[in-house]
Amino acid sequence: MSSMLTNGLIRLLVAVLLLPVATADDSPVDPATLTPLAGNWYVSQTQPAVYYFRDAGRFVDLFSWHQRDSNNDGIANVRLQHDQNFLIIESQGYPNHPTAIFPNAGNPNSIRVQNFRFRLPLKPQQSDQITTLPMGPIGMALNGVVFFNPFEQGGMNAVAGYSEVWLDSCCGHPQQTGVYHYHKYPVCVKSPFRDDGRQHSPIIGFAFDGFPIYGPWESAGVQAKDLQGEQALDVCNGHSDSERGYHYHVTPGRFPYVLGGYRGVLEMSNIRARGNLRTGAIEDNASGESRLPRVIQSVVPGSAVRGQKHRLVITLDPAQAVRQPLPAGAPEWVQIGPFEALKIERAGNQLLVDVEIAEDAPIGVLFDCHMEFAGTGVRRVYKANDVFRVTLEEQP
Repeated sequence: MSSMLTNGLIRLLVAVLLLPVATADDSPVDPATLTPLAGNWYVSQTQPAVYYFRDAGRFVDLFSWHQRDSNNDGIANVRLQHDQNFLIIESQGYPNHPTAIFPNAGNPNSIRVQNFRFRLPLKPQQSDQITTLPMGPIGMALNGVVFFNPFEQGGMNAVAGYSEVWLDSCCGHPQQTGVYHYHKYPVCVKSPFRDDGRQHSPIIGFAFDGFPIYGPWESAGVQAKDLQGEQALDVCNGHSDSERGYHYHVTPGRFPYVLGGYRGVLEMSNIRARGNLRTGAIEDNASGESRLPRVIQSVVPGSAVRGQKHRLVITLDPAQAVRQPLPAGAPEWVQIGPFEALKIERAGNQLLVDVEIAEDAPIGVLFDCHMEFAGTGVRRVYKANDVFRVTLEEQP
């Protein structure tokens, strides 16, 4: 079977697996049917058990959306159980959304299934001091894929200090042992609730001190990174409110992107690289910038409304393909944020790309554009960061 056909079947399988299922949005939960565990965690009295998190007064089933078998190996992406003090999560760490095809010219590693076992404190406690983020996993998104701190192995900022092809358009990539991970806000991670910028963002994951990580929005039209005064985010990217207590927010486009440190008491069993743990928040390091010239010059229009199909024009500059000439013909695959191109045509140095924006697409954050040319040998990759966003209404 050709690699193109195989890749197409894989992506079709992922698309089927991402079809909506019943969530906490669809059917309010009667608290009388739940057994309280500790903190904000509850479990259903049904079999199989469903775990709920009390989020600002509502009981949210965070994980059922992600308890599928994305790689079709007979094992669910995420499996849950608990003991007296912890929610215990077993994860394959396998993305349940489209990704770039790895290895490629920007990354020699392949995505591999993992065997993670994480323990989240049911009742997280704030610490008297901040614990510095280690290398390797620092938390987990709801789909079981892990977050890494903002730095790559050599210590450089992996988001701002490298070529744009470093991460795929879902904001992830695999490292040497095949662990696919996110260094910044993972725009492709689904939540039971929409994140439309009209209210506080939903939870997208958890840090290994047990505190939840929310999307970028604090309230209608206000991102948490823009808060001032007493409600401003601390150096860990967290703050407290009366409904949620202490929690973290992702900060698109602003260091530290996900977490700046652990404000809570860290559960040490989750940490692989314990030798570099110390106190204090991390500090930015984007020195040694090694960005390649940008072959993708523009995406027009730069915004579109969700729930509709749109034609985008992507302009390429062959003169910027400094290492090898820009391949002829259309790329095999184009993805903008979580949206894969339905149709790709090339006319000279312009691509005509049709995409359908999902009804539940994140609002107001910038997406990356990523394309791949198959050809012979190593797959050729071109990417431009922060070039497209989804809006609630058509822009003038």
